[in-house]
Amino acid sequence: MRRRSLGREPESSTYEHASQGFLVGLINRVLFRNGALIGLLRGNPRLLDSRPSKRPTPLSISTPLGTTPSLLSGFNSFLDHEHRPQTPGLEQSAEEFDLMLRNTPADVVPEVLMERREEYNEYLRKLESVRKDVVRRLNEVDERVLAAVGERADIESRLAAIEGEARHEPAPPLSDRASVESEDVYEQDDVPRLRRLVHVFAGHYSGVTALDYDPVAGVVASGSLDTQVRVWDASGACKYVISGHSDIVRGVQFYERFLLTASNDSRIRMWDLSLLDSVQPVACAEPTTPPVTPTICRRVPPLDLCCESTFTGHGDAVTCFQARAGTLLSGSGDKTVREWDLATGQLRQAIDLTWATRDPSKSVRARRGGPACVARGTDGGDAGFVGALQFYECALATGTADGALRLWDLRTGQAHRQLFGHAQAVTSLQFDDRSVVTGSLDGTAVLWDLRMGRAVQSLEFGAPVTSVQLRRGLAPECWIAASDCMLHHYRSASMQRVAYASDYGLLSDALLGDALLGDAHAPGAVVGRVYCQDGDTLLSGDSEGIVKLWKI
Repeated sequence: MRRRSLGREPESSTYEHASQGFLVGLINRVLFRNGALIGLLRGNPRLLDSRPSKRPTPLSISTPLGTTPSLLSGFNSFLDHEHRPQTPGLEQSAEEFDLMLRNTPADVVPEVLMERREEYNEYLRKLESVRKDVVRRLNEVDERVLAAVGERADIESRLAAIEGEARHEPAPPLSDRASVESEDVYEQDDVPRLRRLVHVFAGHYSGVTALDYDPVAGVVASGSLDTQVRVWDASGACKYVISGHSDIVRGVQFYERFLLTASNDSRIRMWDLSLLDSVQPVACAEPTTPPVTPTICRRVPPLDLCCESTFTGHGDAVTCFQARAGTLLSGSGDKTVREWDLATGQLRQAIDLTWATRDPSKSVRARRGGPACVARGTDGGDAGFVGALQFYECALATGTADGALRLWDLRTGQAHRQLFGHAQAVTSLQFDDRSVVTGSLDGTAVLWDLRMGRAVQSLEFGAPVTSVQLRRGLAPECWIAASDCMLHHYRSASMQRVAYASDYGLLSDALLGDALLGDAHAPGAVVGRVYCQDGDTLLSGDSEGIVKLWKI
């Protein structure tokens, strides 16, 4: 008996192990092909129902940043909260799937991965459908905004007519409208106008290349082809003359108590305005030429003692820059954008734009037979490989020599969007939380919608666009310098273009023959720079070295 039992035991054990291996393999195949059984084993009874979920996971929408301008808030700021598109999510998150995959037999893993891939394909198709629906809704919102603006203008005109009849006061003659300064007249009149010329600043020996205005201190800064930077007070007098650069001045900006200046000499310098009084030359008699050294009437330190910091590191001309919240970003002909710490003067990072841009020799060639733009820009101080930039927090916009507008994330140093709309180098740009306006040497200014990621309006000019400014509001307004003797204004809501020029006054297709403005830039002087923020002040600089301050 003992021999028989010992002889049968190996056969029985072998049979039982073989049967157990077959059953385990069969059960594994059934379990990992059935999502409901897998969910049950994971303790997730929700997956017992194989039908689609009745409560789909909403598409994640970032919190808008309010009315503060930012590239990051442009897409979601106008989505209706009650009609946000929704789409089902994945049944398993990536973490859940990885946990399940670790417990899956090796021979079943390929089949599980293929099923997961198909699930992602279906999920991406649904997301693409949602994206198209979002774009459609944004277009509908834009149409409703334009319609509402027109209806509001009609209501305002009716109210103005009723008030005029009640007061028995006739409207001012058409020829006198340019000199009227009443606020209610300009609110009722939908036509944008220059109200009056406030000051004329004359002192540069060549064309103006940079402008900035400090409304708190009431001072104006200007840079020129003559390599000088001048600071003007509210009376129109020149307070300071800064000769701290050896080449064309490409940018000026007030920052706290400092003035930052950039030049083709590859340097950015930060001047302490509170110290400039001690080094400005005081003439003992009327000079015939501008003084270039301090007088011997008093002992003064040299001008460089007023320079708080000098940012050096670029290998070519500094073509554009911006300072904000302790950070300085600069673009250069060396094909880089550099980020600096304003407090310490240290370099934080350098972004090489060479890999991100197209071949300038092919795309920058002038459509009208002009020459291609070199890395440091034209002889007039326009464009360059990095022709313009602006940033807000971690969002950066650049315009480059290949005619492209690129949106960057400063945290990663990567471009996450590229928009092509120009045939030549970008010379200027400005953005708010919804729109970007760019100007180019190809003679166009393009208005882009950040929410849709495309150009919505393009303006053609007969000469290179050298400067653009965006006034924020319900509908963006643009002031443009286009290498002629005019100041161009464009209102996107009504698509109305108006040009101001001396001897011609107010010129537009709809308002030809309207009142003459007068006191604009002299005939033959090319307006190369404009500066305008959200206030009622406009600066313009021309090729004769004249800066003018306007009320709008």
